Amino acid sequence: MKKIGIIGAMALEIRGIKEYLVIAGTDNYAGFTFITGSLNGKLVVLTVSGIGKVNAAICAQLMIDHYNVDCIINTGIASSLDPELRMCDVVISDDVTYHDVNPDQMISCFPNKERFYADRRLIDYAIHACDLTRTENWDYKVGRIVSGEQFVADDRKKKQIVKQYDALCVEMEGAAVGHVAYCNRVPFIVIRCISDSADRNAYLEYGTFEKISANISSTLVIQLIRLMNEY
Repeated sequence: MKKIGIIGAMALEIRGIKEYLVIAGTDNYAGFTFITGSLNGKLVVLTVSGIGKVNAAICAQLMIDHYNVDCIINTGIASSLDPELRMCDVVISDDVTYHDVNPDQMISCFPNKERFYADRRLIDYAIHACDLTRTENWDYKVGRIVSGEQFVADDRKKKQIVKQYDALCVEMEGAAVGHVAYCNRVPFIVIRCISDSADRNAYLEYGTFEKISANISSTLVIQLIRLMNEY
């Protein structure tokens, strides 16, 4: 049976998934705790990476090296860059990239990729999961997600990122997970639920919606796994 890796940056982003996981054991590598078990008949490795690109990258590589996962799902919350996205709407990654790395540098340096593309089958599963799960309170879009080492809560910074990257949302880990997955030829997808609008109101909105948004993202991951066939 194939293994599915699931990474959330914070405990609240995987809490809902952990509740449904039939836990078989736990391991610790480099300070990261990896929980193994089964979910909807699939073998799962679940972990919290901590905030930021470096933590996410280390965590993804450890997961690949120690568990030989067949795909990685990065779940959690994000800040909206699209005026059509409301609080608690969902973004499914088409591709991911960094907003704090020069695109020319990404192209000229290994692995010579400006962006990393999510697996098409996982995107289709995620879309189907959204169609089955969504309510009148939230909707979803498929598009670009950008990552950087900062919580964006500034109107000018938000406009700059939108202008340069034409992305739907911004967070701090997804591109690093996609980067590592690409280098290891492991299919991946990033699923984010909107917790704030990346502007002057971001901190207030985040405090209100972080738990709600994390729960929606977790619910979608559970549904996605339920829909998955063997890889």
